[in-house]
Amino acid sequence: MKLFVTIKKKVPLIAVISILLFLGCASHHTLITKPLNTQDGFPPSYTDPYAGVEFILLPAGNFTMGSPEDEKGRDEDEGPTHEVFIDSFYIGKYEITQAQWKKVMGQNPSYNRALPSLPIENVSWNEIQRFLKRLNKKTGLTFRLPTEAEWEYACRDSTQTPFCSGSDNSALNELAWFNINAAGETHPVGTRMPNQLGLYDMHGNVSEYVGDGRRGYLSRKEHNPKGAHSATKAIHRGGCWLYPAKLCRSANRMTYEKDIPTHIIGFRLAIDKHGVNP
Repeated sequence: MKLFVTIKKKVPLIAVISILLFLGCASHHTLITKPLNTQDGFPPSYTDPYAGVEFILLPAGNFTMGSPEDEKGRDEDEGPTHEVFIDSFYIGKYEITQAQWKKVMGQNPSYNRALPSLPIENVSWNEIQRFLKRLNKKTGLTFRLPTEAEWEYACRDSTQTPFCSGSDNSALNELAWFNINAAGETHPVGTRMPNQLGLYDMHGNVSEYVGDGRRGYLSRKEHNPKGAHSATKAIHRGGCWLYPAKLCRSANRMTYEKDIPTHIIGFRLAIDKHGVNP
C-alpha cells in the first residue's frame, strides 16, 4: 500500500465495441463488451441540469485489472492481474470543476483558483461525501464516486498498456497534465486529448478519488468488485500535475487520509445506468 504525502471536443461514444485483444496483457484475457442497446431508452450521454455535469454511458464489459509483473514502475499492490466484469454505468466526461463545486457547496476551497473551469482540489474525501449528499438532494438522483474497478475500466479503454495511449511517456503528453508539461499547476478540464471513450483527464491534472476502499487483488474473476466503504484511507487514481508519468499509469493505486484535503486530488462522478431515467 502506498501513501503519497504532499507539501501542502467532443468525441462520440463508440456504440459497438467488438472483441479486442489486450496489448501486452500477461494473462492474455480478451476484452469483451456488450454493445449499448440504443432501443432501451438510455441515452449514450447525459447532462445533469442542476450543476451541468456531463456523463457518458459506458457499455458493460470485462477487462484485466492491475498490471503485469514486468510493467515499468509497477508496485506490488497492482497485482495479481485478474479478470473483472463491469456492468454498464455512466461516468463523468470531465473532472468536477470549481464552478460545479461552488454551485453545490457555495464556496471554493481550491488552492489554484485562477479559472472556474479548473478541477476542484483541496477537498477531502469526506467533504466530497457532503457534496454528493447535497447534489443528490437537489437533483433527486444518486450520483456517487466510481468504484476503483469502474475507474480503471474507464481509464484503460480496452488497453493493458501503462497508459491508455500506450507505453511511451511521450504519448502521455497528449492526454495528461503531469510534471513534464503542467508547469506546476492544474489546468482547465478537457484541454488535453480524451481517450477513445471520450473521457478527459483520466491521466493527470488532478488525481481522482474513488468511492470504495482498498481491496487486495486475487487471481480470480470478479463482478463489480468493491473494497470496503468503511476503509480508513481513501484511494485516488490517475496521477496529477505534480506526479511523474509512472504515477499516472492506469493501474497505479495511491491512498490518502479521508479527512485531510490536498491540492493534488479531485474527483469525477458516476451514476448507475438505471439511476438516470430514460
